[in-house]
Formats: sequence, structure tokens, C-alpha cells
Amino acid sequence: MSKCDGSVQVSTSIEVTEKSFLNLRAGLLRPWLDSLAAHELLSRYRRVSPTVRLELGLRLRICPFEEVARRVPPEGAVLDLGCGYGLLSLLLVGESNRREVVGIDLQRERVEIARRAARPGESVQFVQGDILEVPFGHPTCIVMNDVLHHIPHTRQIPLLCKCYESLPPGGLLVIKDVDKVTVWKYIWNYVHDFIRNRNLPFYCLDTPILLALLEMIGFEIEITRLDAGYPYPHVLYLCRKPS
Repeated sequence: MSKCDGSVQVSTSIEVTEKSFLNLRAGLLRPWLDSLAAHELLSRYRRVSPTVRLELGLRLRICPFEEVARRVPPEGAVLDLGCGYGLLSLLLVGESNRREVVGIDLQRERVEIARRAARPGESVQFVQGDILEVPFGHPTCIVMNDVLHHIPHTRQIPLLCKCYESLPPGGLLVIKDVDKVTVWKYIWNYVHDFIRNRNLPFYCLDTPILLALLEMIGFEIEITRLDAGYPYPHVLYLCRKPS
């Protein structure tokens, strides 16, 4: 039972660790970028335009995709909300063929590129649509990687409730987003998004507010900072639906 249906039950476990930006080997210059997995992932996009390929390479460098992926269970149905060009979805199926991944994104062009990047026989599919309108089915894990801060505040609670209600007991919601704890990183992230997304509104929540919303809905939560070596205030929320 959750706040989505009027009950009151909260259980939370939190672990927050702050790290230094100066440790670039943990972030922008991390060894994983030279790994076979990273190179194979980018090789899927050889036929896209140079602009898109550059964007994908930069995206992989500035966001800890591999840290998000390793929190996802190695098997079961996974829903990747706001999947974009499919980087995370394809990383997930590349790591484990026991995952069945569905990526959803609003932008048709990105979904088409993601579909072309997938290989025959892989257990991944991409759907174009609004994540608040497309049926979720019954995944065992839902992932949102840098999505929530692009969702208007009035739609964030309905989306989080939809995630909670779609998961089975023990199911996991993985949210990688940004926060405002380190002011200069928040400003840098805001300017980055403002330029890249052509003035798309930025709905970043303070960590205590998002934590309160997730608690209200009924999730058990663990928080980990992932911003070591990055100029971006990455934060990971592992949200477990109680068994």
C-alpha cells in the first residue's frame, strides 16, 4: 500500500557519500570509457550522423551509465523511461541476455536510431510515446536516467506513483538524476541543459523533497552520490517497493 492510494507507510534506508570533483579518474576520465563494453556500445551507432555520434560520445563520458546499469538486476523485465537514443537500454542487454528491456521515449527520431542500433535477436525493443500515457506492463525494474528533472512538477508525482503501482513487491525503481547540493555543479548542469535542449524547462528537485515524495509513495530508498570527477551533480536513488 502507498500514498498513491491513501495509506501511510514509510521505510527508508539512506547512504550518502560526497566525493571530490578533482578525482577525474572516477568520472570524466574513468577507465570504463576505454573498456570493450563502452567501445562496443558506441560502435552500434557507426551509421548515425557525426553530430549525433559526437553527442552520444559526450553523453557517455559525462554520465555514469555503467554505475546505473550495475544496479539493475541481471535478469527480468526492465523498463527504461526516457531512453533517448537507447544507450542505457543497449548497455543493459549487452551485459546480460537474461534482461528483457523496453525503452520508451517521446522523440520519434531518437527511437528510430535506437531501433537501428539494436541487433537481431536481442531482447530489447523501443517504443515512441509519452511515459505518462504508455502502459508500463509489469516490469521487475524501472530506470529513469536524467529524466525526472525534465518532467513538470505537476506530473512527477503521477509518474512516480505509476512506477510504484507497476512494480511487483520487491521491484526496483532506479533514478539517476541531479540535485542542488553543490551549487556550481547545479548551475553548470542548468546551463548545459538550457543550451542543449533549447530552453527546455528544468524541474530539478532538492534531494530532501524528492526523498519525501518517494517516501510518501511507499518506497524504501538508498541514496548514493555519483558526482566524483564530474562537473555534474549526479545522484542515484535506489527505490525498492516493499515485499
